[in-house]
Amino acid sequence: MNQLWKFLPVSLALLAAYMITGCSGKGSGPGVLVDSEWLQNNLNEHDIVLLHAGTADGFDSVHIPGARLIIPASFTISTDNLHNEIPAGDSIVSLLRCAGVNENSRIVLYYENSRFLSRTAKIFVTLDYIGLGSRTFVLNGGLPQWQEEGGETTDQSAEFMPGNLESRESGTVVITASELDRQRWNQDVVVIDARTDREYYGTPANGDHPAEGGHIEGARSLPYQVLLTNGKPYLFRTDEEMKDIFRRTGMDPDKVAVFYCGSGGRASVGYMLARHLHYSVLLYDGSYEEWVAQKLPLTGPVPIPDELNKETAYEE
Repeated sequence: MNQLWKFLPVSLALLAAYMITGCSGKGSGPGVLVDSEWLQNNLNEHDIVLLHAGTADGFDSVHIPGARLIIPASFTISTDNLHNEIPAGDSIVSLLRCAGVNENSRIVLYYENSRFLSRTAKIFVTLDYIGLGSRTFVLNGGLPQWQEEGGETTDQSAEFMPGNLESRESGTVVITASELDRQRWNQDVVVIDARTDREYYGTPANGDHPAEGGHIEGARSLPYQVLLTNGKPYLFRTDEEMKDIFRRTGMDPDKVAVFYCGSGGRASVGYMLARHLHYSVLLYDGSYEEWVAQKLPLTGPVPIPDELNKETAYEE
């Protein structure tokens, strides 16, 4: 796992550290999410580097003019025990240099389609991890929304030089299992599970099938799909709608939200949106697979509550 944050009382040390590093508080200018109009107005600025998160075939077929291809899987590492973890900072910097990112670049990420939405969010987390979060933006709706709004596309690759981005200190955007276990009942911490309803509640024993699943003890449920616009699985809701959803989930700008999922991918969407809306936030990168492997406290499995429609509960 990434470096361990030595927690003091969260309300004093963690919140203060976030204010110092700029990871919370009211920002100026756009948040993390930008729309097609913003991109259109800024696309030709000399410091903008536009990165297409998707596949080589998809990029060769259609992309936004000036974009450079990045493969999301390159921005994570896996071991025998964990998947989709944030790699070392030097590795991230090397990938960005290859994409032409310079020391003064502003980076705009966009996803090829909804399948790459959570993977693009994970790239945002990795860039935040090396201190580039305040200079990284994500196109809300990705390529599908850009095309829907009549944005120009091309199949011609742009020429660019390798970037001069320098190596930098890794930031504190993740929390370890041991620290989360110590802090999850802290009144200033809210733990959010970004998996589906069925994963969160688990499956009770039934006949020959043993019980399985459940969630980290004390966690609240917020499948990331809830934050997407109905009928458009690639477009996020308005800021006010997302703030209301966060509030109803128990999040508070004066508390620290910790997002997790199965292996750190889907939770990255919540992390990205929390950063967009200026919440203090951490990612539990090891997520459920690590928590279970370490035999840490779980709740469930229990039946899905009656008020949730079992046929429409969010699934991956």
